[in-house]
Amino acid sequence: MATITPAANVARAGTPAAGLKKGDDIRKGDRLSTNASGALGVTFDDETTFSLSANATITVDEFVYRKGARGNAVVNVTRGTVGFVAEQVAKTGEMRINTPTAIVGVRGTTGVIEVGPGGTTNVKLYEDENGSVGRIEIFNRQGQRLAELTQAATGYAIQIVAQQVVANALTISPQQLVRDRNFVRNVFNFKNIGRGIINQRLNLRNLDPRNIDPRNLPGAPQLPSIPGLPSIPGFPR
Repeated sequence: MATITPAANVARAGTPAAGLKKGDDIRKGDRLSTNASGALGVTFDDETTFSLSANATITVDEFVYRKGARGNAVVNVTRGTVGFVAEQVAKTGEMRINTPTAIVGVRGTTGVIEVGPGGTTNVKLYEDENGSVGRIEIFNRQGQRLAELTQAATGYAIQIVAQQVVANALTISPQQLVRDRNFVRNVFNFKNIGRGIINQRLNLRNLDPRNIDPRNLPGAPQLPSIPGLPSIPGFPR
């Protein structure tokens, strides 16, 4: 769901782009974008969060999450700077971020992806909010692994050279490091806001009269137990 959406839009099922509002649902196939003054935070049910800076675009190709089951997520980053915090789907299932030049396998961590003109892509790894560091793997379109990131504040530039996808280690300047860490903090803020919205919806769902068993309400009469009567799942003896 969208958490903060100043000047952000969604294109859905072939319809023209429309403005997003805080709390709007995000669906499979949605193309999310920001303009020159926009910013957007999107938090999924497992608390995985994406943050789009100005002039950024992503498409949610797949996001399947059910607590206790293996999940799957595929997100396309096609333009601009996008930060992410990967949670349960990446930790217990598979999460992939596609870019114009490479495929990024996310193993439960925090990162920044920058897609520039011509599709040149920078992929960077940063610490999670609790200080831990995960892992990012980078593959070409044929599934061959090009590089791996396991240390915070490191990255690779992915580009096509002589029709081959190559990964070169990035040198992150002190100014870029400060900018990236500020951006990552914004991703954490979006995640915390999104968590609050998710919990609020869960609480409302639990209070829905259709989800309440009247036998569990205070003062509800209890049926007497009859010896020898077999138990029936969902009914008291």
